[in-house]
Amino acid sequence: MKTTYIATCRDWPQGNADLQALAAALDATLTPWQDINPAKARAVIPLAAWDYSTQPDDYLAWLAALEAAQVRVINPPALQRWNLDKRYLCELAAQGLAVTPSIALLPGDDWTAQIAASGWDNPVIKPLIGQSGRGVRRLHGEPPTLADYPQGVLLQPFIASEIGEVCLVYLGGTFSHAAHRRPAPQEWRANSAYGVQILPIKPEAAWLKRAEAVLPRLPVAPLYARIDGLIDARGAFLINEVELIEPALYLSLHPPAQERLRALIAAVSSLD
Repeated sequence: MKTTYIATCRDWPQGNADLQALAAALDATLTPWQDINPAKARAVIPLAAWDYSTQPDDYLAWLAALEAAQVRVINPPALQRWNLDKRYLCELAAQGLAVTPSIALLPGDDWTAQIAASGWDNPVIKPLIGQSGRGVRRLHGEPPTLADYPQGVLLQPFIASEIGEVCLVYLGGTFSHAAHRRPAPQEWRANSAYGVQILPIKPEAAWLKRAEAVLPRLPVAPLYARIDGLIDARGAFLINEVELIEPALYLSLHPPAQERLRALIAAVSSLD
């Protein structure tokens, strides 16, 4: 009998409490993605593959192996491949969406010249393939190096925000709930590695409108999605990330969301 897996990572093989509860509800197994044999898998949900950015080629090869074995992957591999590289933000911006201004600096480009041409003071840089705030920093003079960012860099202006970051969670294409990621004192990065505080928040209708404009522009409809935005000085939602691979969905902030997600996964993977 084949197994339904929630794919995790070697450092966190059992995921977190939310995913342990989801696994129990689905009768799924929590296993590092590197240890999942496609031939034995019925369905795979990579909600705790928190290290794919450290070995992206291996992760992409694993997705291809799952496809070849006709495993149901949620979200679909085509969507994950699109989402793995942050150049998707530039693509969404080119379609007129309200994205934080973003410039992709690729290997072979003149990074120093492009940073200077942006005109942004002490801008933010992020690895083009990255997770959990690793490698995210502000520039204060010295440009980033290819040795530190071998896949390239996403360059963005620093946007001061009193609110911080708001995460809008969508399940089955419908808004479910929101989380407010409040940075720690004297910190601007809203990631768990930097002491962020996670709080419930009621999103404004204008924020939802901007986020929901993303969904029809994705290559494939996602079963789950988290759209993150910075709230700027005018109170506007600027799309900063679209998380479609392994987002924290903050299910504990909205208990009905766990059953909603379980039912969606069960329906797609024919578990019911």
